Parts: sequence; structure tokens; C-alpha cells
Amino acid sequence: MGELAPQKPRRGRLTLDRVFRLALLLIPFGVLGNLALSWATTDRTLLPRLPELPRGYLYLALALGLIPWFTNALRLLVWTRFIGTDLSFRDAFRIVLGGELGSSVLPSSSGGEIFRWGMMMQRGLSPGTAASVIALGHAEDSLFFLLALPVAAILSSAWDLPILRRVAGEIEGSALQVVAVAAAVLVVLAVLVRLVLRGGLGARARRAGLRLTARLRRRLRRAWWDFRDVYRLVVERGKSRFLLTMGITAVQWSCRYSVVSALAAFLGAEVDPVLFFLLQWVVFTVMLFIPTPGASGGAEAAFYLVYSALLPAPIVGLMTAGWRFLTFYLQLALGAVIFTGLTVAGPREQRRGAP
Repeated sequence: MGELAPQKPRRGRLTLDRVFRLALLLIPFGVLGNLALSWATTDRTLLPRLPELPRGYLYLALALGLIPWFTNALRLLVWTRFIGTDLSFRDAFRIVLGGELGSSVLPSSSGGEIFRWGMMMQRGLSPGTAASVIALGHAEDSLFFLLALPVAAILSSAWDLPILRRVAGEIEGSALQVVAVAAAVLVVLAVLVRLVLRGGLGARARRAGLRLTARLRRRLRRAWWDFRDVYRLVVERGKSRFLLTMGITAVQWSCRYSVVSALAAFLGAEVDPVLFFLLQWVVFTVMLFIPTPGASGGAEAAFYLVYSALLPAPIVGLMTAGWRFLTFYLQLALGAVIFTGLTVAGPREQRRGAP
């Protein structure tokens, strides 16, 4: 298992300062947009009565939105410790926050994987091992939804809802467009690489291209070896840990997709937790096809479209704004502050001789 031994931490830093600047630009505009949406679509007589509503549900919605940070960090900690990397919970928490901040300023389909991957390498993981940990997380998520979504659909009779049929058709059309564009890009890149390696753009470009492809092949081969060794180790000795992380994964997604139920209960609407869970998956899936940073604008539209048929008309706008605020803008602001604090505190403790 020498291939899985932690490497010396790298000194290179990701451009997370740019991520923070973009995040700080998104927050005020997003909050103002949420306020405008609430003001334009909510029954004005409801707004003065908000302080009188049961705040326990609002606090519950806030807690449910923040719990996934800790569960995600715990999942990361389980697998990094399993492969022999001495990663602390604070390091894992910081990596999770960095990934969340990165995904907030990129299209949702890009996610924050590249940030988590880079930050794990900074903590000493090899590229292939870091990619394996990320892939394990995706496998856990996929397996959970593969089991949970059919159960939720059956219990809630969701397939009878016209809105789901409409959204499914739109997702199918968008997916075909995304696949077509991706295929076209791959074809253009393949033709360009072939042209460079054959010397079509000159001898200097050909030499540079050959060096680059050789270096890339070596790194990919080394990453594949690490990737293969991690999965072999998981199959041989990590089954119990996989069951543990699957349980944590279930808690994570159940909390994240229940924010809307707690918020609806706060506003006095009738709540169907199972149906709302399923519709949250629909909304977040639609967000993957929205090209704006963090799916801004499109996320609100998707939520409004999906839930307008189920929630009372006077509160749909307020629900949309509150859901987006609790699941995105508040987490973006709070995450940036906490991440900055963890980033500053680490070097200070090291200078003081702390472990």
C-alpha cells in the first residue's frame, strides 16, 4: 500500500481569494433579489404577522440547512482516515466549505469537486487518492437516491402530478442539449490535439504538445494506480465503513431536502415531507442544467414552478425567497466567514507549536 502513503503537503494554493470576492458579490445581489421576489409575490398582510409565527420551525429549517456541512465533513474524515491520511475534522470541514464556496460561484453542474480535490492534495493526498475519495462520495449519494427516490415516489404518488411530467420532459431536452454540446467540444479538442501532434501548427507546437501529453499520461497513469488501490482496499476491508458512511449520507440528504418542509410548517402551510423531499430532488436536478453561478435566478424559478401548485398562492413567493436564502445565500456568507477563520487560525496555531 505504498502508493497510498500520504505525500508531502504541497505549497501551491488554489485561487480561493477570487472565489471569496465573487461570493461576496453574489450575496448582496442575491439577498436583494430575494427581498424583491418576496415583496412582489407575497400577500402583504402576511408580512406583519411573521414575528407571530412559530419560530421553532424556522430554527429547525436553519439547523437542517447547516447539518450537511458536518455530515459531509464526517464522511470525508472516515475515508481519509481509512486510507491512512492524518486529516483532522477541522481540515475536513475546511475542505467541505471550500468546495461549497467554489460551487457557489460556478455553474451547479461544475460543483466544487475541483476545489475539494486541490485542497485534499494540499493536505498530502495523491491526485488519484483524492479523486477516489470524491468518487466514493458520489457513489454513496447515487446509491442513496437510487434507493430513496422510488420509495418516496411510491409513498407520495408523485407520478400523478402534472408538474413532474412537465419537468421530466424539460430535463430530458436539456440533457440532450448538454450531451450534444459536450460531444462537439470533445470532437473539436480531439481534432486540435491530433493537428498539434502531427506538426500541423509547427515544430515548436508539436514538441510542446508531445511533452505535455507525455507528462499528462504519466500523471493519469499514477492517478489510476492510486484510484485502483483505494477501491481494492475498500472492497477488501472497508465494507463496514461504507455502511457507516451510507447512514451518514442518508442523514445528510434527508436534512438538506427537509428545509422546505420546516419552512412551510413555519408559514402555516400543509406539509407532505415525503413529497417535498422528492420535489427537492427535482429542483436540485434542474439546477444542474442552469449555467449561471450557483444556478442563481434559475434555482428560484425552478422552485417557484415546482411548488406553486402545492403551496397557497399568498406564500409561494415568500417560500421561494426563504428557501433560497436558507439553502444558499446564508450558507454562502456564513461559510465564507468560517472558512476564513479556519484558514487564518491554522498557521497561527502552527507558529505557536500546536499540533
